[in-house]
Amino acid sequence: MDLKGFLPGKEKEKKKELYWALIIESDWVQAGIWTINENKAQIISFSQPTSWALEGELIQAVDTVLSTAIQNFPENETEPSKTVFGVVASWVSEGQIKKEYLDKLKQICSKLSLEPVGFVVLPEAISNLVKVEEGAPLSSVVLGLSKEKIEISIFSLGNLRGTSYVARSVSVVEDVAEGLSRFSGSGSLPSRFILYNGREGELDEVRQILIKGNWDDFEKIKFLHTPKIEIIEPERKIIAVALAGASEIAGVSEIDKKSIKEETFDEKSIPSRPLNLKPASEKISAEDLGFVMEKDVRGETGEKTKDEKLDDSQKLLKEETGKSSKEEVKKPEEDLKANTLREIGQSRPLAKFRNIFMSFLGIFSNIFLKLKPGFATGRRSLFIGVMFFLIIIFGLFGFWWFYPRATITLYISAQTLNETVEVNIDPNLSQPNYSESALPGELVETSLDGEKTKSTTGTKTVGEKAKGTVTFYRVGPELTLNSDTLLTGANNLKFSLDETITLASGSASSPGTTSAQVTAYDIGAQYNLASQTSFTVANYSTSDIEAKNSDSFSGGSSREISAVSEEDQETLEKELRDELLEKAKEELKKDISDDLIFIDESVSSKSTSLDFSDKVGDEASTLKLNLSLDVSGIAVEKKSAIEVARESLKDKVPEGYVLRDEQIDINFEFIESKDEVYKLETEVSANLLPEINVEEISEKVKGKYPEIARKYLTQEVAGFTHADVILKPKLPGRLGTLPHISKNIEIEITAER
Repeated sequence: MDLKGFLPGKEKEKKKELYWALIIESDWVQAGIWTINENKAQIISFSQPTSWALEGELIQAVDTVLSTAIQNFPENETEPSKTVFGVVASWVSEGQIKKEYLDKLKQICSKLSLEPVGFVVLPEAISNLVKVEEGAPLSSVVLGLSKEKIEISIFSLGNLRGTSYVARSVSVVEDVAEGLSRFSGSGSLPSRFILYNGREGELDEVRQILIKGNWDDFEKIKFLHTPKIEIIEPERKIIAVALAGASEIAGVSEIDKKSIKEETFDEKSIPSRPLNLKPASEKISAEDLGFVMEKDVRGETGEKTKDEKLDDSQKLLKEETGKSSKEEVKKPEEDLKANTLREIGQSRPLAKFRNIFMSFLGIFSNIFLKLKPGFATGRRSLFIGVMFFLIIIFGLFGFWWFYPRATITLYISAQTLNETVEVNIDPNLSQPNYSESALPGELVETSLDGEKTKSTTGTKTVGEKAKGTVTFYRVGPELTLNSDTLLTGANNLKFSLDETITLASGSASSPGTTSAQVTAYDIGAQYNLASQTSFTVANYSTSDIEAKNSDSFSGGSSREISAVSEEDQETLEKELRDELLEKAKEELKKDISDDLIFIDESVSSKSTSLDFSDKVGDEASTLKLNLSLDVSGIAVEKKSAIEVARESLKDKVPEGYVLRDEQIDINFEFIESKDEVYKLETEVSANLLPEINVEEISEKVKGKYPEIARKYLTQEVAGFTHADVILKPKLPGRLGTLPHISKNIEIEITAER
């Protein structure tokens, strides 16, 4: 132990200021410590991501990652308090953090004694990082993955084109395609994907799925070539947030490449100032936090001097606490109280261990100072050695007792229940009748129109008819032939007279001759008959009338063109109608309140306008349709629908298992509609997990060896199959017990697959 720091009169040199980088995603949190070293952003240490789901878990998860990141920190040095937050885009609206998320940040800052410096949106921080690393602005699709949705941000030459949010389904490729299709009107999309979240295993799995995806199947999205899929590792997200913060604070645009292991924690390089542990300001806006949204992360900073930045920091501190930083320097007693309050409020194992260690050190110092000057030098040395040995023993014991943490993942065999119930939805019903499975419904309506163009698939033959002159040879009295009289030539090709003619009389030795113009009965080059072709005239025999052409017929031609078919119109109408119905469903779902469930299967539509650009048979290579629809559907109260599901499943729930609302899945299938009553077949399913008290389990297994804890879980937890135990740190031999502090044990429950 270096005791030089306890000696009075030690001059304190100027030290680098440390900052937290705290990333909060929809399912994960991660923390890191960084500083500015030689005009570069340098990462001191960082934690692995920790998951969170419920509202109450966020602060505990943040506390966990802060404690993990501080593990490699020198014990006699003060940890940072100033914090740069990295948040997902859904937390931000119009350059400001949304109120519901702002409240969460204020709670985190207040309960964990963090001082907010600023925030940055993760996709923009990643874009800035790539620009620094590659030396060129980013053109990419940045995908943020969570359990329930995918956040899609598109960058072109470093500029954010927009962000879209898509609820996750069973197909990641289709989810991404749906989000990208919303940008289809803005040209080709970047052929590069960058994925991020807190779980590298899932990222690699999604990456493989996206690589195998056939993007040519989606008409609305276009890539210049097959997209390249990349992953942002957790540590690079910390670097991205730290770089964004450093660029704002000191105009830094470089990263220190040294790893954590290469970094040495010199006393002189780490600040020893008292922590600013004041609660966060009541009014924390995006501007208060110091970052500009929807622009380059350094685009609005200007060139401030270090003194100006210090003045700004002091102003913000004064606004938050009501006193200047100079006043704080004059009142070290208040800072000491603040430190005490922080350590009580932190509940971090490292802080507790530090308290115990410093208490023993204080006792040792008091005893040492009270020794009489005449106390023999040898005995004094022996006493110091014994006391120092006891401090080490107690310190190691305190570390072993308070510091370790454990994550126990319980795999529970889930019970699956399925039931089918016929439900009647009546908009005129005021109260639900659960015994008859009748629920009140709310009729929701909307009107929308759209247009769609499609290539035609029909064909049509067009051309000209052949013409020529025919000479008639008549044996018998004079005869009149009407126009349109048919003449049949070679290959049964038919021609008609252009006008009425009278054939002169004649005899067998001297037949009467008359010439007339004829036109082919149909188009085509096959009617261009050669000269001296013989023709039969109507129903007359060749002994009465014979006809021949002295010259070849000409002018006959044909060609095939694209034309509108009936199938083209039907297909185009169906496709546009389906698209409008899907759009209508989304609009209707947005219009209803959160306590209602919209039933997709109840959607009906009526065409108010149907206009094709061409009729069936018209020559056209494309066909355009303008369609207007009135769309209506039924929404039911979520609470009522779940209650019907509970009624159908309550007698099937095994003993020891609990049916929770969030475990119930309801699917509707439309049967019929009669007298404004919708009859639906409702498929109800639930994955049941046993009722487990995680606090009781933590209390029961604390201090036990993992093998003994597994035996306890096998005996006491219904449906338990096995457990994964992760100890941090993993101590050797008989020291490798579970933590002795129950709240240092994190228990996760997952269904066995």
